[in-house]
Amino acid sequence: MPDLFFLNSLTDMTLAYDRSYNIPMVIVSVLIAIFASFCSLEMVDRLARGDQRYLWLSIGALILGGGVWAMHFIGMLAFQLDCEVTYDPWITGLSVLPGIFAAAVALNIVTSKKVTLNKLLLSGIVMASGIGLMHYSGMAAIRLDGILRYNLNLFILSLAAAVCLSVAALSIKTFLSGLPGITSPSVSSLMGGSVLGGAISSMHYIAMEAAYFAHTQANADTQVIAATSPNVLAIAVICIAILLIFSGLMFTYLGMKIAHVRTRINAILASTSQGFVMMDRDGIITECNQAMLVLMGIDKQSLVGAFYRDLISTDNSCVMQANYRMEARLNRPDGSLLPCLIDSNSITDDSGERMYSFALFSDISERIADETELRESETQFRALLESTPDPMVILNSYGLIGIVNHQAEDLLGYSKNELLGEPIDILLTDESHHIFAKLRENYIGNAQARPVGKQQELRVKTKEGRGIPVEVSFSPINTSKGLLIAAALRDISQRKMAESALAKSEIKFRTLYVSTSEAVMLWDERGFFDCNDATLAIFGCATKEEFYTKQPSDFSPPQQPCGRNSSDCSKEVIAKALEQGSHSFEWLHRRIDNGNDFPAEVVLSSMELDGKLVLLGTVRDIADRKQYEEKLLQLAEAKSQLLQSEKMATIGQLAAGVAHELNNPIAFVYSNLGTFESYVKDILAVAAAWQAVADHDDCANVIALQAKKNFEYLKSDIFELIAESKDGLVRMRKIVEDLKNFSRVGEPDWQSADLQKGLDSTLNIVWNELKYKCVVIKNYSDDLPQIRCIASQLNQVFMNLLVNAGHAIEEKGEITITTRVCPSDNTVIQVLITDTGAGIPPENLKRIFDPFFTTKPVGQGTGLGLSITWGIIAKHHGTIEVNSTVGIGSTFTITLPVDQHDA
Repeated sequence: MPDLFFLNSLTDMTLAYDRSYNIPMVIVSVLIAIFASFCSLEMVDRLARGDQRYLWLSIGALILGGGVWAMHFIGMLAFQLDCEVTYDPWITGLSVLPGIFAAAVALNIVTSKKVTLNKLLLSGIVMASGIGLMHYSGMAAIRLDGILRYNLNLFILSLAAAVCLSVAALSIKTFLSGLPGITSPSVSSLMGGSVLGGAISSMHYIAMEAAYFAHTQANADTQVIAATSPNVLAIAVICIAILLIFSGLMFTYLGMKIAHVRTRINAILASTSQGFVMMDRDGIITECNQAMLVLMGIDKQSLVGAFYRDLISTDNSCVMQANYRMEARLNRPDGSLLPCLIDSNSITDDSGERMYSFALFSDISERIADETELRESETQFRALLESTPDPMVILNSYGLIGIVNHQAEDLLGYSKNELLGEPIDILLTDESHHIFAKLRENYIGNAQARPVGKQQELRVKTKEGRGIPVEVSFSPINTSKGLLIAAALRDISQRKMAESALAKSEIKFRTLYVSTSEAVMLWDERGFFDCNDATLAIFGCATKEEFYTKQPSDFSPPQQPCGRNSSDCSKEVIAKALEQGSHSFEWLHRRIDNGNDFPAEVVLSSMELDGKLVLLGTVRDIADRKQYEEKLLQLAEAKSQLLQSEKMATIGQLAAGVAHELNNPIAFVYSNLGTFESYVKDILAVAAAWQAVADHDDCANVIALQAKKNFEYLKSDIFELIAESKDGLVRMRKIVEDLKNFSRVGEPDWQSADLQKGLDSTLNIVWNELKYKCVVIKNYSDDLPQIRCIASQLNQVFMNLLVNAGHAIEEKGEITITTRVCPSDNTVIQVLITDTGAGIPPENLKRIFDPFFTTKPVGQGTGLGLSITWGIIAKHHGTIEVNSTVGIGSTFTITLPVDQHDA
């Protein structure tokens, strides 16, 4: 049975038709799938609620299922075979049903109130199943000269892709819809629709790759047939018809809703006392309510069809130009003018073009009459109000402002027109509302006006919202129309500011005076007359009265630390304070209770108080500070001694290594000189023998002497001795040169230096510590720049790290020195020193740069080496880091800037 659908070993692949794709149509098919997915998700998300939920779900399912179906057959049109292809119309038409059904199930699950993971998986599987069933049933509608078989692996892959992407699309839609930051549901619909459209397209085109179309006969003639056929046109017509039906259903439903809303609006308009008219975009009245007919005094047939502009008598040019609220007069057919308050609004389309307008008319004739009478009363008081120097505001019994004078305008920032008819609340701050409430309770409704009482203080609010303190005097006034309340305002801002500043200054001074830990005192020519509690504590007095009986000399020893008399010194500092206005100095004071002396910091300031000159004295006990400074000096001395000890230890270590290195060449040079002395003696003996026989012909003895002295070997070996001795002297000179390069004696502190040369010199100096158990590997950079530094200090850093690396290696190991430009920043260089020693335990890694921390036995280290190293690197604005693994080794990484801008 599977052989009827899937490829097998008997399938002759050479009979397969050639295939190709029309790329633009492929793109169109994908866009249709995405668009249909987005539309369906967006529509059900916005409209599938309440009792119309399933109606909109059905429409969404039709759109999504139709989109899947349309995408499939557009994709089939894009798929071209070199043979004639037709479609079975029944199977083609019925193939849309699985997609619609699956879309309905999936959309119903996604739009449910509670969406769980299981529901998402189920909806994704159902959606993918519908897509797959629709696709393969649509493929079954193909009719051509040949057979259709599927690649089983790609067949399964197409279904898997549809399931995964469908679940992902519905999950994205659900997840994004629940995010609080996503304000528009279109975002989640677009994301989910894009992925769902991708799922539909992916399944289709993977399935198309799984399909193989083969000839029924190997020698069949081939002919390229155009992809468009009558069946395709029929399909397009069906799609358009379905879309039109969908549109009709939606617009019918929307029309019913609009009619229902319109019925409710008409019922509301019929019950209101305000007149209502609706106009088209040309300003012609199309609708009105019964209240408008009453206001106009005509019937509906006479009003509908008239121009809205003809109803209003006004000079305001904003009529029919924009949304507005205004007072105008209504032109009635009998020639009378009715004052009205008009609220007009316009409804526009998406392009901003006005579709229709409506206006509400409120009869304000009674209010106009009241305002006229109020203006008459205002005229009676105008001269009085304008002549008074205080701002005046007069209110009616409703709390509305009726009259204000120009002084009130200046104070409050409002014009008269802005205040008249407005409630008093616009002028009252929140804490002042109870004042007016009290007025209403006491006076409104009383037959006889009574004075409010004394003046009251409250805050009024200006037009800009700024609160102003005022002193208000209220006076109730009885009129024929009711009670009026006249309020006379007096701005007391300046007085309040002065009072507030004085109060704040007093609080601040008193707080500082009482809470400070320093002694604060005042005295004049008669002695002390004020002090704070800290003064009593510092000088050991029990009460202020006891302190006032003392003189400044009572709080000082006879002599100051400088050896001078305290009385003479005090006269000098007081004179300076009086001359300069203020003078600060250190003084040795004495407590009254126990006689103990203590150092203090004193500030004397001269000031005028109640018309006489006084001195303000502030005394701070600095005994603790003096002890702290003394301890700091002791610590600095101890640190200097420790650094000197570390330096001497380093020098001793250097001396031992250098002595060992110099000892070897000195030893063999000395040995060579002894041998050379013996050779010279033998040479001189042979020369003397030849001289003795110079006048004789007896040479046998001389020849025998040459043989005895091994004269031939002596002639060659003597030059080897000289060469070895010169080599030893060169080695000694190199050691001395390395010492000089290491110490940099006589060179300026900050200079450009080659760190690699410094490393070589330092390595030669400490070689005696390393050569017996270490192999040193140098990985020097070829393009390492010189850096600005104090070379001798960096050499000390290298020596400390190299010696520590040697000590970390117990038997045999390697030390690797690497120099490079920092990979992430070419303005800094790095030096890495790696050893294969014992490593540093994790608990010690954070402490190795602490002063005096060492893991060496007592007496073998000061614990300052790495602390000094850290300090030198910090001085060079660099960093030093360590990575270590116990049993494997450690790496110290030094990072230094090439330039030192402040050096």
